[in-house]
Amino acid sequence: MKCTLKGSRSIPTLVCIMVAFWTVQAFAMKVEFTPSLSISEDYTDNHFQTDIDRQEEFFTTYGIGLSIGFLERTGQAVLSYNPEFKDYKNNYEADEWEHNVSFNGNLNPSKRIAVDFDFNYDGHGDDNQGDSWEHGAYVGTAIQLAKHTDLSLIGDYTKSYDRQVRTGVWKESENTSISTRIDHQFGAMNSLGLGYIYSFDNYSDQDSDEYESHEPLAFLSFWFTPQWGFDSNISFESRTYETDDDEKIYTGDIRLIKKITRHFDTYVKYKHTRTNSDSGDEIVYNPSVGFDWSITEDSNLSLGIGYLFQEWETETDGGLFLDLDAFKTFDFSRRGRLTLSASSGYDASSDDAASLGFNVYYQAGFLYSYELTKRFSTDLDVSYIRDEYDEPDVNRVDSTTNLGLSLSWLPLRWMNIRLSYGFEDYTSDSDTIEDYTENTGTIMVTLYPLRPLQVKELITRSDFDKRIFKN
Repeated sequence: MKCTLKGSRSIPTLVCIMVAFWTVQAFAMKVEFTPSLSISEDYTDNHFQTDIDRQEEFFTTYGIGLSIGFLERTGQAVLSYNPEFKDYKNNYEADEWEHNVSFNGNLNPSKRIAVDFDFNYDGHGDDNQGDSWEHGAYVGTAIQLAKHTDLSLIGDYTKSYDRQVRTGVWKESENTSISTRIDHQFGAMNSLGLGYIYSFDNYSDQDSDEYESHEPLAFLSFWFTPQWGFDSNISFESRTYETDDDEKIYTGDIRLIKKITRHFDTYVKYKHTRTNSDSGDEIVYNPSVGFDWSITEDSNLSLGIGYLFQEWETETDGGLFLDLDAFKTFDFSRRGRLTLSASSGYDASSDDAASLGFNVYYQAGFLYSYELTKRFSTDLDVSYIRDEYDEPDVNRVDSTTNLGLSLSWLPLRWMNIRLSYGFEDYTSDSDTIEDYTENTGTIMVTLYPLRPLQVKELITRSDFDKRIFKN
C-alpha cells in the first residue's frame, strides 16, 4: 500500500485513469463532464502560526476545474482535475502551480462485495511553512463470506506537510495503515471477531515520532438472556520507534450490559491497559458505569462516568473520567440542519505525537447549516479539542478551539459567490511549542456552465469529524 506520490506524479495519474477506464467498462454508467473556473482571495493574520512576529499574508488563487461523474445502479464515482495558480503578496517565493487530482466513489460488483475508494493528490511542488498539504489513498472492501460472516479489508495511506503536534515544527511525513477484520454472528444477538492492524509512520528527516506497529485484536459479544449480556475486547500492540525504543501495549475491557428498552442499555465496565517499554512501565485501571442510547440507525449517545487511575514505576495519578461518544443530526425544517459530534478516550498518542506516550482526549463540535433563501445559505461550525499527555516526564495539556462561518450566494444559475471566515486558537503548557491564534478570510467566485452530476453524497461520522475537528 505504501507508494510515493510526490516526485512520481505519473503513478497516481495512471492509477486514476486505469480505475476510471475499468469502471466505465464494467458498468453502463451515466457520464457527465463539468468544467468550472474560479478565483479567490485569501487573508490570514498569522501565516506561520506563531505567538510573536505574526505575519499577515494575502494570496490570490486562479483555478480551473474539470470533473467527470459516473453514476449507475451498482456504482458511482467522480474523477476531478483542478490545476490552480497561487499568487502570494509577501511570500512570493511560494508562488506556484498546483495540480490537484481526486478520484472517489463506491462500487457494488456483487451482492456480497462493496468497495469504497478515495484517491487524492494535492499538487504542491514544494514545502512552504504555513501552507499545509496532504496526498491520500484509501480503499475499503467489505465481503460477505457467508450468511453470518463478514470480512473487511482497509488500506489507508497519507503523505502530508503540516505543523507537528509534538514540536510545532512544520514537517513532511507519511503514514500507512493496513487492517483486516472478520466478524461472525451466532444467534440473534451474539457475535465474535478477530482483527489485525499494521501501521507505520515515516518522516522525511529522522524523527523520534517514527514508528512501526503490529496490533492483533479480538472481541466477543454474548447475551445470557434477552435482558442481560456482556461484551469484551482485547488487543496487543507492539511498537518499535526510530529511536530503538520498543513498546508493548496490552489492552482489555469487559462490560456487563442490562437492556432497558430496544434502544437503551445500561452497563458496568472495567478497562485495563498495561504498557511495557524501555523507558518504563505503566498500568491504567478504569472502572466506569454508563448507558448506550441508539437514537436512530446513524445517531447514538454513549455516556460513562468512571475513575482513571494511572500507575508508573515512580509515581501514581488518578481522577474522574468522562467516557463519551455522541453523534446526532437534527433536521429542524427543510431549511435548517444541526449535526453534533462529541467523543473522549485514552490511548497511545497519535502519529505526529507518538513519542509523547499516553494521551487522554476530549473533543466536541457542531455544524449548523441553514438555507436562508433558495439562492442564499450559511454554515456555522464550532469545535473544541483537549489533549492531555500524562507521562511523568511530559505532563502536557494542549487545547484547540476552531470557529468557521460561511455564506454562499447563487446570483445566477452558473455562478456561486462564497464568503468565509475562520478562527483558530491553540494553547499548550509545553515550553517546546508556541501558542497562537489565527484569523482567516476568503472570498471565492466560481463559474460553471451546468450543474455537476448529482452523485449521492455518503457522509460518514469519520468524514464529518475530519471537517469539524480539522484532523
